[in-house]
Amino acid sequence: MPPRGLRSGICTASLSLALTLLAACGGGGGSGGGGSGGRGGDSCSTDGQVLRVESALEERYFWNDEPEQLDKYAGFNADAYADTDALLDFLRYRPDEFDRNFTYVTTIEEDSQFFGAGVFVGYGFSYRQDDNEDWLWITQVFVGSPADNAGFARGLRINKIDGRSVTEIIAADELDDAFGESDIGVTQTFELLDENGVATLTTATKAEVVIDPVPQFTTFHAGGKTIGYLEFRTFVSTASASLNEAFAHFQAASVTDLIVDVRYNGGGLVTIAEFFASLLAGPANVSAIMAFTRFNQSNSIQNQTALFSSEPNTIDLDSIVFITTESTASASELVINVLEPYLDVALVGARTFGKPVGQTATDFCAQRLRLVTFETLNVNEEGRYFDGLPVDCPAQDELERAVGDPLENSLSTALTWVTTGGCPSMANRSTSTLTAAAPLRRRPSGRGTPAREYANAE
Repeated sequence: MPPRGLRSGICTASLSLALTLLAACGGGGGSGGGGSGGRGGDSCSTDGQVLRVESALEERYFWNDEPEQLDKYAGFNADAYADTDALLDFLRYRPDEFDRNFTYVTTIEEDSQFFGAGVFVGYGFSYRQDDNEDWLWITQVFVGSPADNAGFARGLRINKIDGRSVTEIIAADELDDAFGESDIGVTQTFELLDENGVATLTTATKAEVVIDPVPQFTTFHAGGKTIGYLEFRTFVSTASASLNEAFAHFQAASVTDLIVDVRYNGGGLVTIAEFFASLLAGPANVSAIMAFTRFNQSNSIQNQTALFSSEPNTIDLDSIVFITTESTASASELVINVLEPYLDVALVGARTFGKPVGQTATDFCAQRLRLVTFETLNVNEEGRYFDGLPVDCPAQDELERAVGDPLENSLSTALTWVTTGGCPSMANRSTSTLTAAAPLRRRPSGRGTPAREYANAE
C-alpha cells in the first residue's frame, strides 16, 4: 500500500528511554532570565517549580529548533506565571496545530499508577461530543466501574451533569472541568437519555479502576478466511501478557488476517507499542528497521533506531485492518505507521487524532512533567501526521451495537475489506453470511480517564 503522506507516531516515552525518569534537580532556571520575585525562591515554591519546568523545556523541548520557540525563552521571568500550567499555556509550540496539550504536568503517583499498574481514578466510561448536538454520547462503559454500577451504557446520552445542561456547559467552555477532580469519592448526578429520549437520573462516585487493556479477542470465518479480531484499549505495561495470550490463540487458530480495534485507544508506552508491532510484523520482518526516533538538534545524540524483535507468538498475516476514530492516537498511530512499509495495512472508521510526537518524564516536587522531546519516523522516514491518519473505508462507530459485534458498522466494514479487498457498497452492507468460530471472549474491563493521554474519557 502506498504511503499515506508524511507521518510519524509516538506516545509516552522513547524506546530505551521509555521507563527512564529524567529527574530535575536543584532550583535552577532558564538561561533567558528568571527572577523569583517575592513568592519564595526554594526549589518547590511556585517560582521554583516554574523555573524547573522552563529549564526542562529550554533544554529538551522538541520544537526548540524553531526560532519562534526560542523567542519565548528570551527575558523569561517566573513572576509572570501563576503556576506551571500557566507557563505551559505560554510555552507550548503552536498549541492549535502542534503541541495540543501533549506537554503537561501531572503527579508522579497518578502517572505511575496509570502507565505502570494500569490503574486510574474515575467513573469508568468514555464519551463522544458530536457537532451541533446538545448532549454527550456514551461510547463505552467498563464492567464493574462506578459508571457501570450507576446504569451508564454504550449508546445512552448525557444530558445534564449536576443539574446543568450539557448545552450550558459547552457554551461556557467548561466541559473539561465538568466531571470534577480525579479524586476518590467525587460524586455527581447525571441525567441520561435513552434512544427514545426518556430521561433517567443517576448518581456515580469516582473510585479506582483497573484497566483491562485487551477486553476481548475472537476469530471469525468469512470468505474462506480465518480472521482474528482484537480489541486493544491502551498501551500500558500490563498489556503485554494479554497480547501474548491473544496472539497464542490466533496462532493456534491459524489466523490469516487480523482486525485490530483501536477506536478508543489513545496511546501509552512506546515499549508496548514496539512489542505489539513486532507481534504483528511476523517472522519475516524480525530485525528489520521498525522506526527512527529523532530528538531536536541539540539532543540528536539521543537519536535511535528500533528493530522488530523476535516474539514467540508472532503470526504471518496476509492483511491487517485497524478500526480507528478521532480518539485513536499516539502509540496506536505509531504501530500503524511503522507497519505500513512492510504489510498490507488498511484503516476503517474515521481519521485518527494525530499525535506524532512523544514525551519523556522529568520529576520534581512530587510532580511529573511529561515533555514532548522526540518524534518517530518509519523506515521510509514518514511521519509528522498532525492532522491524523486517513482511512481507506469510512465507517460509523455504531453505538446501537456493542464493540465486537460483527454487525456493528465499523467491524462489518473491516470484515468486508478483508474478504473482498474493498469497501462495502451502500446497498450491501450485510454480514449475514458471517459465522463466529467461537463465542466472543469478553473479560471485565475498566478503563476511564487516563489523565491526558485519551480524548473524551472519564
